[in-house]
Amino acid sequence: MTETAAFSDTYTTARDRFLEAAQAAGGDVQYYVNPHAKGPSGETLSMDTAWFGPRDASAVLLNTCGTHGAEGFAGSAAQLDWIKEGGPTTLPPGVAVLMVHAVNPFGFAWCLRGTENNVDLNRNWLDHSAPHPENPLYEQIHPLLCPKRMDEKAIRRLLNEGARLIAKHGLWSIEDAISRGQYSHPDGFHFGGTSLEWSTATLKELVERELATTRQVGFIDWHTGPVGDGELIYLCFSPPGSPGLAQAKHWWGREALNADHVDQLWGSKRPTRNGILFWGIEEALASHATFAGAVVEFRSSSPKSNAAEALRVSMLERWLRFEGGLDAPEAASYLAEIREDYAPDRESFRTNVIRNARTTYEQTLAGLAEWRGADAAD
Repeated sequence: MTETAAFSDTYTTARDRFLEAAQAAGGDVQYYVNPHAKGPSGETLSMDTAWFGPRDASAVLLNTCGTHGAEGFAGSAAQLDWIKEGGPTTLPPGVAVLMVHAVNPFGFAWCLRGTENNVDLNRNWLDHSAPHPENPLYEQIHPLLCPKRMDEKAIRRLLNEGARLIAKHGLWSIEDAISRGQYSHPDGFHFGGTSLEWSTATLKELVERELATTRQVGFIDWHTGPVGDGELIYLCFSPPGSPGLAQAKHWWGREALNADHVDQLWGSKRPTRNGILFWGIEEALASHATFAGAVVEFRSSSPKSNAAEALRVSMLERWLRFEGGLDAPEAASYLAEIREDYAPDRESFRTNVIRNARTTYEQTLAGLAEWRGADAAD
């Protein structure tokens, strides 16, 4: 398989290729159909899993893609390439891989970031019976991000009033308020929901069942988005000094996990977060397994010259959902613009994705084998 051949043009094609390759490679395949949504042509939407390696493996790599829908194209290609290039036949003894394809199949199929309910899955995994995390500054920003029309007037208002908010609160505070997650505006940015989404509940159930006897769990959640051309950013959410962070640094390099280095690649200080999959999975396994890993970003988007350009893709998605509709005359061009940010068809991007994914899989699986061996020796 050439380095770009693993990329698919649609969710349906990506799904079919993943399932076919997994079954041909001897994977134990399971299907989880979303009962609440369909694809653009009425197709079934499903979160699918494939287990490779011994069922009693004490160390397992949990590898997800498509948490943010349209970002799934690169992660799906990375998974397919690993399978087709013989990854299942080269697993270290006592190590297995559980691949989860399309955590958010609705977003993947429609080329949107959020779920069928406009929920950001990396803000959703928390106790919704408790008071939700507050984000008071978002209230002031929300009207600027949600215009009735995507026209020049809306852009001028965003830039002018946004500049006043930045002068008052500081740039990072505004970036953080937009990105950290909010639980008050279902039609807004990074909405965390009011209950567990189907995707979150399904992933939680399968992780608790499939990894019930695992002792060490490595985690790679493939994403895209930051400016670049397939280079990697490792976003590890383990606290300083923790065994999980120590393992991640050992696998991928101290510099790759260095906070200043990550902030430089990200383009600013990383925002705060609530309800991410990383913490949810870690908590679900805490009684019996140690956990290490990262959200791993393939840098994908083109440079942006101002805040309006940086926010445009998210504003387009929100406009399509709540103003114009996914059948609006502008929908095709807007969806293509969204896809270009998250899943560009540049050959250089696709080549770099596969090369970097191969290296990351190799490093992580070798690290898991070493971690398992050290644990067995204790």
